[in-house]
This record gives sequence, structure tokens and C-alpha cells, in this order.
Amino acid sequence: MTENIAGPPVALMERLSFLLKSTFALLEGTIEPELARLGINGREFGLLTLIEAEGPASQQRLASRIGVDRTTMVGLIDALEEKKLVERHRDPGNRRAYLLEVTAAGRKKLRDALKAVERAEQEALAPLSVADSATLTRTLQRLVEARLHRT
Repeated sequence: MTENIAGPPVALMERLSFLLKSTFALLEGTIEPELARLGINGREFGLLTLIEAEGPASQQRLASRIGVDRTTMVGLIDALEEKKLVERHRDPGNRRAYLLEVTAAGRKKLRDALKAVERAEQEALAPLSVADSATLTRTLQRLVEARLHRT
């Protein structure tokens, strides 16, 4: 029996989990090097994006929004703060809590990272037509939104 190792495993090409994991690996392999050149990683990029979009927010709220535990969140924030991309400020409404805010340097880094991510995503999706790429994005958005509304 001759084995075809040139392409993806035919037996797995109908499995959504295999397709999503393979797509994630493709995107991560394209995006992470671009972000690394800017001195950040994907999780830091995601957190910067969220803080900038939602304004000053508490660590606890942000951790809940991106689905990470408190310890992981503290590590992410510490790294961003050390890079001078975010600042912690006492929450005037709760002296035990901190609000996070993106710094001017963080906003510049985020603009550069957004451009890099957009380029990397376009490269990864180049085999698809513009219409197929838009359909894929909308379909995944619906899936994620439906999942979030169930929990």
C-alpha cells in the first residue's frame, strides 16, 4: 500500500477540529513572528487590543473577558507594564482594584501590531477569494457569539 504524505491526511480533512487546529497553526505561525519583531506576543496583542477598545478596565474584568485566570492575567499585565505599554491606576470607586490603561507608547505599538496582524492574516488567507475570506470570518464570529451566549 502506497502512502500519500504530500498533503493533509484525507481521513482528517472532514473533521472540523482538525481543520480549525490546522488553520490556527497556520495563522499563529504567520502572526507570532510579526508580533515578535515588535517585541510582543499574541496574548499581549489581544490584551492591548481589548484595553484600548474598552477603555480603562479592571484586571478582573479583563481576565474574565479573555478567559484567563488571575495568575496568568497578572503575568500578562506585568509584562505589558514592564514594556511601558500599559499603566495601572487605582480605581477611584474601589481602592483595592486597579484600572488598566494603554499608554501612548502602547497605542503606537498597537497600531504597528494591527498592521502586522492584518498583513499576516491576508497572507494566510491569500488562497481564498475575498468573498470566501469574509464568509469564513462571519461564520466563525457567529460560532463564537453563539458559544458565548450559551455560557
